[in-house]
Amino acid sequence: MDNPILQKTIIIFILILWVIDEFRVRKRKCSDPAIEAADARERHEWRYLRWGFRTIQVAATVYIFVQLIQVLLR
Repeated sequence: MDNPILQKTIIIFILILWVIDEFRVRKRKCSDPAIEAADARERHEWRYLRWGFRTIQVAATVYIFVQLIQVLLR
């Protein structure tokens, strides 16, 4: 793919899909209150690992986003 306009169009399309996917609201199923309480306890127990993973995710997302913007501006 030597066509820079096609490459930039594809990158913009992927970025738009990525942003839409990130901000889309996910619906949850209604379940038993005991299961929901157990899920809440488990989320609470794993919160620091999840925070660390989310921090790495955000850093990688910002890095990739900046790199894509730099490619688009060339």
